[in-house]
Amino acid sequence: MRVIDKSFWVVILVIVIGSIWQARFCLSVEQVEGKVNINTATEAQIALLPGIGPKLATEVVNYRTNNGGFKTVEDIKKVSGVGDKKFEKIKDFVVLEGETTIKSTKPAKGEKE
Repeated sequence: MRVIDKSFWVVILVIVIGSIWQARFCLSVEQVEGKVNINTATEAQIALLPGIGPKLATEVVNYRTNNGGFKTVEDIKKVSGVGDKKFEKIKDFVVLEGETTIKSTKPAKGEKE
């Protein structure tokens, strides 16, 4: 029983640390401006969307590649990890036409705001 208890807490610790680590790479709504064409944007550009980050950006590109692109902005919710809550954060930045213009407004390390 004690081994199971220890294993349980190790798993919980790994999940918490992983979540914190992933959050370090995600920007907030206030830290970005511009648009992302989810049918043409690179993983790096998609990762700039609020709350997305590199791992989920890879999932978006994989979905796009495997399914022939997105037909509506709401289709991004079909990507595992993008639910209603996350969609609400990113919907104003996501487009299906035009070029990707998203950029971070977050100052670089050591740079004053």
